[in-house]
Parts: sequence; structure tokens; C-alpha cells
Amino acid sequence: MTDHTISLIQPNALETRMYPTEELLRLHRKERLAEAERQREARSLTAGRRWRALARYATRKAEAAEQR
Repeated sequence: MTDHTISLIQPNALETRMYPTEELLRLHRKERLAEAERQREARSLTAGRRWRALARYATRKAEAAEQR
């Protein structure tokens, strides 16, 4: 096979890298930690919106009760 044929079969042949097991474990752990942080931030934002919505509802109910 020529270099051209190999590049057609495996386009990233020159960029392919074999990772040692420890490095793969570190990479996967880093990805999992990053994903966990993104999920934590999303939960935090969602919780904040819920509390603000609940506070608006409580304010409206209190104002309506005062007007009666």
C-alpha cells in the first residue's frame, strides 16, 4: 500500500496516537469531572429559577390577600 492508500483508508493516520492506560484513565476522569461540573451548574441555575418563580408567586398571593 502506498501512503496515499493508507490516508484514504485511515484519514487521520498521521494523527493517530496510542495512549497508555494510565493516560486514558486520566483523560476519562477529567472528562467525567468536567461533565459533573456542567451538570452541577445546570442544577444550580435551575434551582435558582425555581426559587425566583416561587418568590414571585408568593409576592402575588400576598398582594392579592392585602387587597381583599
